[in-house]
Parts: sequence; C-alpha cells; structure tokens
Amino acid sequence: MHPDAFSLTEPSTSISCSKKRKMSPTLRASLSSSLLLVLLAMLSASSSAYGKVIRPGLKPESLFKQADAGCLTQKDAKFPQTVRVNISISNMNQDNKVTLDISKRSLSPWDYRIDEDHNRFPQVIADAECRYSRCVNSAGQLDHSLNSIPINQEILVLRRELKGCHHSYRLEKKIITVGCTCVTPLIQHQA
Repeated sequence: MHPDAFSLTEPSTSISCSKKRKMSPTLRASLSSSLLLVLLAMLSASSSAYGKVIRPGLKPESLFKQADAGCLTQKDAKFPQTVRVNISISNMNQDNKVTLDISKRSLSPWDYRIDEDHNRFPQVIADAECRYSRCVNSAGQLDHSLNSIPINQEILVLRRELKGCHHSYRLEKKIITVGCTCVTPLIQHQA
C-alpha cells in the first residue's frame, strides 16, 4: 500500500483509498471526522463512567458493591436502618437581626414563640405566629380587604427515646410556621 494511503477494514467490508485519485480537502476532512466519530463511539461503548463494562443482565446494584479498594463490600445498596450522625450545626452565628426586622416590617407582621422540647433535636425551635388576622397598610393601619396567613414549612427533627438504658433517635416530621403573608380573602358565592 502506498505511504499516503489509508484503509478501514471491517470483517466483511474493506475500503481503501490511494493517491492515484486526488481527494478534495472537503472529502478528506469528512472522512477523517467520520473515522474519528467511529473510533470514539467504539471506545465509549466499551466502558462506563466508572471504567466498568455494562453487560446485558448485569444488575445496577452490583456496580456499587465496592466503591474503594479499602472499603468493605456492602452487598445491599439500600440505606441502613441505623446510622451514626454528628448533630452539631455549623454556622450557628448567623445574624438574626435581619430576620427580626423583616417580621416587623412585613405587611403581615408576625412574632416568634419558642417551642422547647428536651427530647428533640433541635431542642429549641422559633415558631412564627401572625400578629393579626388582617394585613396592615403602609401607614400601619389594619387593611380589612386582605388576610394575614401563616407560611408553614415541614422540617425533620430527631426525637430522642429511652429504650432500656440507652437513648435512641428517630426522624420525625414537624410543621413549623416560618412567617406570614398577605392574601386576598376567599369569597364564597352562594347559589
């Protein structure tokens, strides 16, 4: 074969080009990019993101059995029923002055009440209560055309329980009020 020739050989197909016929630069670029795409497709089909070949019938759970060479093999990919958790909260020194200012400047102002429970983490939760059932206008007067309603948020807390001589903790959902907002009243028309 001529030094400037190339060939692409597949089991049943053979394509060869030699310098006898001069190729246009457009055709040469097109063939080069096609060869590059075929090569990339073949390489990407042979390996996954983790470097493992995915074979038909392979269960996805088996891909995650060994995450690191130093880790023990976990046969079940599900989360365990019990885990060790560090419950210290970082960034505790946030500025609460801004939050308190919003609760006073709102057209639907609210106050906070403290919900304290020593068998829960966090033990202290600030829960908002709407100051009025109506909203206030910019002059601070009650506006009877708008209702003040709570904004609720579901959070997760840890509930401490004594089982025998040991404490155990379980996750529990709690709905708290984080603020209040103004809405137009619901008007029900009688038929």
